[in-house]
Amino acid sequence: MSYLGELRDNIRPLAAASLGSGTSLPLFAYTNSVFAPHLVEEFGWSRSQFALVGLTMLSTLVVLPFIGRFTDRLGVLRMALLGTFLVPLCFLGYAAQQGAFWHYLVAATAVLAVGSLTSPLVYTRLIAENFEKATGLALTIVNCVPAILAMAMVPGLNWFIEHFGWRSGYLAIALFTLVTGVVAVLLIPRRTTSGVEPEPGQNVPDYPATAELHRPAREDYGVILRSKVFWVIFIGMFMCLLQTPLHASQMNLMLVDNDISMQTAANIVTVYAFGTVVGRIACGLALDRFATPIVTTLSMVLPSLGFFLLGTELNAVSIITASMFLVGLSVGAESDLISYLVARYFKLRIYNTTLGLIYCVSFLASALGAVLISVTLKLADSFSPYLFFVSGSIALGSLLFLFMPMSRNCEKIG
Repeated sequence: MSYLGELRDNIRPLAAASLGSGTSLPLFAYTNSVFAPHLVEEFGWSRSQFALVGLTMLSTLVVLPFIGRFTDRLGVLRMALLGTFLVPLCFLGYAAQQGAFWHYLVAATAVLAVGSLTSPLVYTRLIAENFEKATGLALTIVNCVPAILAMAMVPGLNWFIEHFGWRSGYLAIALFTLVTGVVAVLLIPRRTTSGVEPEPGQNVPDYPATAELHRPAREDYGVILRSKVFWVIFIGMFMCLLQTPLHASQMNLMLVDNDISMQTAANIVTVYAFGTVVGRIACGLALDRFATPIVTTLSMVLPSLGFFLLGTELNAVSIITASMFLVGLSVGAESDLISYLVARYFKLRIYNTTLGLIYCVSFLASALGAVLISVTLKLADSFSPYLFFVSGSIALGSLLFLFMPMSRNCEKIG
């Protein structure tokens, strides 16, 4: 089967994964930053206090391994269906808050936990099942959807909130996620009952691990944790993803800290989102053609310069915009890379089990980053010290990926 022919023959699982995960947690990372300045202004929360919202990431350390494991056993359809109907309820919880910061933290925790059921953690299994030659490009398409939507939604959402209020904004997102989620679930190919693990690229329906393929969880986790590749990915991603709160819940606050208006910040987010699209396309095409460790290192190192520039006193809108574009290039690649690395080095039988563990490190890094940002803001009343720190962390973490196997013919783990 040809490279583009694989895309053509698997258009249904590709569309399901793109729409399902594209309107879940990756999109919420953009929309959350739009609400942040409005909530902080109305309820009088301090910036250092609001930075602690990143601690909600710790809740995912409990649920992600279970979601990954159950997806391997039950398939994508059942997990995504549950999340599709629960996610809108979380946004209703956001809309009902009255100013208590703990209420916001509870709602944010619920979104992260429930949203993981419709996130790339679950939906990218459809890509791992059905693609081989064009895996990188397929993941690029999947992960471009939230960025493309954000480019259109973020400025409009900010305008909508300013004219109709943030409560109406949350209600609109709840309705949007419900409708798109249902469509995505209907596109998922129905499961098979084969007792033999299919090879990627065979155009299989939603495939769960069966009894014949099942291994005890203790055995599977042992195989994963004894793998050198797993720890290279784990530690490298941890160091690179300490930046996560800066482009999630804190993005608009960080940009406004550079003496620009909220609307200008929202407009810059559009450029950032465009950067994620460019980064995903470039990374996805490169992964299908060049050595995985080299592509990974080059893709992840880009924000180091962007965050360094943001930490300086060079506050011209053009420089801030260029810096966020560099950050966007890597954030776009990051979404592809995590799923691709697991599909590249681990067998399909333990794909979601492994991916759940890798996603844990991303949320753990996010939580630690939130604490460090909060401390930085409290002590220095500025994002700059943390921006310089995370710039160095990203540079060092990116180099670790060079220790992954270069050969495309190495035996997969599991």
